[in-house]
Amino acid sequence: MTTPRRPPDEADARDDSSALDVEPSEDEARAAAELREALADPALVNEDADLLRSLALAETPRPLGVDEHRALLERAIAGARERPRQGGRVIRVAFGAAVATLAIAASFAVLVHPMSEAPAPTFALATLAHVRSTQPLFTEPFARRGGESSRIDRVALARASDLRDNEFSRWGVR
Repeated sequence: MTTPRRPPDEADARDDSSALDVEPSEDEARAAAELREALADPALVNEDADLLRSLALAETPRPLGVDEHRALLERAIAGARERPRQGGRVIRVAFGAAVATLAIAASFAVLVHPMSEAPAPTFALATLAHVRSTQPLFTEPFARRGGESSRIDRVALARASDLRDNEFSRWGVR
């Protein structure tokens, strides 16, 4: 691993040789040569070349030939025919059995313990705030431009207060 060099300064700019030219190490040179060969010959196995080919195909995919397309379709159809399709039947039978069991249990519960007339809950109906208009919230006329956010905020706060009062009234707190 080489140590990083300092960026060139004015003295380097006057000099013909660049301070950033560093010779690659033997490993880097060998890896670059392997990558170059793998990119030239797709039969060679190289992870970096595979990644670069994938990126290039993602950017500009090549068209499939008719024979290649037909071979892909035949392979997909053959794979679909080989897979068993018994899983769907098992699920339907299990679901049907579960529903039947629940229906029998529910009918047995009704026969053993018939439902009686339960008295309706008695509670006083609370007086709820009925909100119909925003007119009481605004006494001044609206400006021709601006102020929409403040008006919406005023309406939202008033509605939130009415909702809170209604909830407390339903709960019997007030």
